[in-house]
Amino acid sequence: MRVGHAISSAVLLCGAAVLGQSPAPEFEVVSIKPVPPNAPMTLREVDFTPVLPGGQYINSTTLPLFLIVFAYDVKNPTTELTGYPAWVKEQSFSVAAKPASGFPLLPPKENVEQVRLMMRAMLADRFHLRLHTETRQEPIFHLELTKGGFKFKDAGPPVPPEKPQPVGAAMDDESGRIIGKKSTMAGLASCLVIFLKRPVVDATGLQGYYDFDVKWRAPEQPEGTPRFRGFSSVGFGQLNSVLQDKFGLQLKKSTGDVKHWVIDHIETPTAN
Repeated sequence: MRVGHAISSAVLLCGAAVLGQSPAPEFEVVSIKPVPPNAPMTLREVDFTPVLPGGQYINSTTLPLFLIVFAYDVKNPTTELTGYPAWVKEQSFSVAAKPASGFPLLPPKENVEQVRLMMRAMLADRFHLRLHTETRQEPIFHLELTKGGFKFKDAGPPVPPEKPQPVGAAMDDESGRIIGKKSTMAGLASCLVIFLKRPVVDATGLQGYYDFDVKWRAPEQPEGTPRFRGFSSVGFGQLNSVLQDKFGLQLKKSTGDVKHWVIDHIETPTAN
């Protein structure tokens, strides 16, 4: 159900220079090849920090969906990225790309932002991607601390080459598990979106990195009670109880501005 029709819309232009501004950076060399349908599925993490200026930035077998999510920094693609055909999340491509030889070596955060811009230009050029954004007032959740405070100790930041790990979770109305290794509360909020089907805003104020592995199982039901394998209000109640009892966190319902990315056009790229 759409809550609150779009109240603003902006077309995102890829690779276009604005008067008085420097042109957006682009990859100098790009190779994209479709992966055969019967090939084993492999997803390799993309390393966005080159060893040398002008080094290879992208070398990955991945889905176009993931390229779009990275390029536009879509926080919750499950609920906020729409309009794409099925092949975008089914057809894998082998992607390799390099910037110009004079491209400078930048600090990691600046480097990632530059690579995002280059990725947008690549998607526009090779996939003919066009999209726009809409901001809508919708139901959201706030992930907040309870009065008792957070129950896990800060494990300390990851030491390179170690990196923060995404939070993993599996849950339904009968059981669940949440795992984090050097993980953040922002990562936990993003993970919960998959099950709650609406944005989760990290309002904890916690900036640390945490290790946790929490499991739970619903109480045994009387024989003959219908069983539901999905995640419904029953599962949500258990999740919220676990967050309060084991983490010192709680989910509170609210409403807020939610940014959506709507794909207007995308094509399969020609191989090269």
